Amino acid sequence: MRRAIILPLFAAALAFIYSCGKDGKASAFSQSSAQLIAGKWSLQQEKVLQYVDGVVRTDTTYNTASNNVATVQFNKNGTFSSMSLYSSNESYANLNPSNAVTTADSTSGVYNFAGTKFSVSAPLAGLGSGSIAFSGTTISATSPMVFSSVSNSTEITQLTSNRLSLHTENIYSLTSNNVTQTYKNECDYYYTR
Repeated sequence: MRRAIILPLFAAALAFIYSCGKDGKASAFSQSSAQLIAGKWSLQQEKVLQYVDGVVRTDTTYNTASNNVATVQFNKNGTFSSMSLYSSNESYANLNPSNAVTTADSTSGVYNFAGTKFSVSAPLAGLGSGSIAFSGTTISATSPMVFSSVSNSTEITQLTSNRLSLHTENIYSLTSNNVTQTYKNECDYYYTR
């Protein structure tokens, strides 16, 4: 009889300890978050910090507009797809269509909740005039450029039935003309349904 009581108590204690974060506080996200995240989300704002060799090159905030949209669709089967579309100001483009800028981006892959950890297999498409990968950088290459991924992480900072906030960090190196630079892009995405 005593074993019948002690074993469930021990299992409950282990489950509680496992569910706590590094700082001893219970994590805000669990496997039930996988159910909550499913569906289509519209990006409302994106905060971007880009470092090149440890020096801030970009620090900006993009907001959604009729000419600047991005969405992500998380499917119940663990796959996702994201897309973004940016067109330069329509009135400016009408005055001089050759100066109009239109960019589109899309990514897809899988997402996963492992315990309280969230991950995506590819970076999410965001707002702005296309990828920030080379923002503020002019590259003249006399040899092929080599792009190498170092790390990619995504963390949920808020998840409710109508709000999703993500923090991402993508680190990669770019070698051009035998010179290698390390890029780090930190993005905070703020979505609504």
